[in-house]
Amino acid sequence: MRVHSRVTFKNNGYTLVESMIALGVLIVTSFVITLLFTHLQKQPQSVQSEETALFFSMIGKEIREAATVEVRNNALFILLPTGEMVSFTRYHSLIRKQVNGLGHEVWVQNIQDMKVEEIENQHVYVTLTDQDGKQARRSYRRIHHE
Repeated sequence: MRVHSRVTFKNNGYTLVESMIALGVLIVTSFVITLLFTHLQKQPQSVQSEETALFFSMIGKEIREAATVEVRNNALFILLPTGEMVSFTRYHSLIRKQVNGLGHEVWVQNIQDMKVEEIENQHVYVTLTDQDGKQARRSYRRIHHE
């Protein structure tokens, strides 16, 4: 007499190997998606545009604190309440600040052109053109201190 014993396995769950494979696929997929989103995000501003934005912010502070502001020969002259004369001029490819005609403090680099205009003694417009030809312009309204 022959007895056949059958061993049957039920395939109702995941094995450890299947779980590890699924986890590996999930990790690789999430890594690829993260790389794609990182690449699609807005690229950071260039150093030049950050430097220009900082220049505009700092020169605005100088103008606000000024006793008088004058535009001559495409340069900006600011008389401080202390009596010091501060000038901002283009020097080669730089915008420099000088105090009483002395010093050479670089405020912006890699500039092709700077244009300073004063309209009706109330508004000062400063336009910078970088080496790539990109222009940035900012206006400042003068408030006369009495």
